Amino acid sequence: MPSFSGIEVTAQVDVDFEVFCGTCGAGLCNVSDTRESRNRRMPQVTVEACEKCMENAKDEGREEAEAEYEQQLSELRKELAEATAACHA
Repeated sequence: MPSFSGIEVTAQVDVDFEVFCGTCGAGLCNVSDTRESRNRRMPQVTVEACEKCMENAKDEGREEAEAEYEQQLSELRKELAEATAACHA
């Protein structure tokens, strides 16, 4: 009996899915979209950064910068005190 092998069958389907932040679990469906890739014409999903995680990262960065500022300020005050003491000695 004759047969075919290696036949590729393709089908077009609609896929619905939800998108969540992998860090905090916030829903990202409102900031997600689908499109076709520019070069390969393949389906793509684009997702904007999670607002909650972005705010948390800003807060963490601000706290780190403030701590570094306080440390540098403390070191400068110490150096100024030492220099003042040396001038009066």
